[in-house]
Amino acid sequence: MSEFVKRTITAFFMIIIAFVLIEFLPLIYFSIILFLLISGAAYEFIKLCNPEKYSYFLIFFTGFIIALSFTFKEFDLKMAIIIVVFFIGMFFLFKERQKKDLTTFIRDIGIHFLIIFYIYVPLYFLFELKKIGPNYLFFLIFVIAIGDSGAYFLGSVIGKHKIYPVASPKKSLEGVIAAIVFASISGWLSKLIFPVDVTLWIAIVTGGIIGFISQVSDPVESLFKRAANKKDSSSILPGHGGILDRVDSYIFCAPILFYIIEYFWK
Repeated sequence: MSEFVKRTITAFFMIIIAFVLIEFLPLIYFSIILFLLISGAAYEFIKLCNPEKYSYFLIFFTGFIIALSFTFKEFDLKMAIIIVVFFIGMFFLFKERQKKDLTTFIRDIGIHFLIIFYIYVPLYFLFELKKIGPNYLFFLIFVIAIGDSGAYFLGSVIGKHKIYPVASPKKSLEGVIAAIVFASISGWLSKLIFPVDVTLWIAIVTGGIIGFISQVSDPVESLFKRAANKKDSSSILPGHGGILDRVDSYIFCAPILFYIIEYFWK
C-alpha cells in the first residue's frame, strides 16, 4: 500500500471520528477523550526529549490536574498550576539523591514543566472551544486544514524564500502567505458551513490570523523532532506520524482563537 493511500485512509477515519466526537459527545466525555489524546502527545514528546530522570505517572497526574481545572469551573486554573509546580518540585526534591545527579536536573525538570505548559494547557483550549459550541471548534479545524493545504501546494510550486531552514526547510515565505490567503477564504467558507455568531469580515480576518499562527506553531514542534533527529513524533498513525504531529498546529492556534472569540467576536 502506497504512502498516499495510507495517508488518505487514515485522514478519512480521523475526520469521521473527530466529527462524531465534537458534534455529539457530551462535554464530560469529550474532556476524557481529549485528556487521553493529549496524554498520548505528551508521551511522544517526552520520548523525543529523552530526559534522564522522569516519571510518566507524574506527567499524566499533573496533566490530569490541568484537565480538571478546564472541565470543572469550581477548580481554578491558577490553583491547578500551583499544584502542578508543587508536585513536580517535590518529585525532583526526593529524586535527586546525590550532587552528581544535578548535572541533568535543569533539563529534566524543565521538560516536565514544558509538557504541562506547552502541551496540556494550550491543547485543553480545544475543550474551551467545544464549550462555546461545536461549530467554533469546527471553524478552527477547517481553517487550519485549508490554510496548511494552501501553504503546502503553493509553497511546493512557487516557494523560493526559505524562512525556517532548521525547523522546517521546505517552508517558504510564499507558503506562509498562501496559508494566510487560503485560511482567510476558509474563514468565510467555514462561517457558511458551520454557522458561528460573528460577522463575515471578522471571520475572514480571524481565518487569516489563525492561518499565520499555524505556520508558526507547526515548525516550533518540528524543532523538537529535529533536535531528536526524528522525522515524526511516532508512527502510530499510518502516513501521518504521531499524535503530536497531528495536533502541533493547535498548540498555539486553539488558545489564540479562544481569546479572539472572547475579546473580539463578542
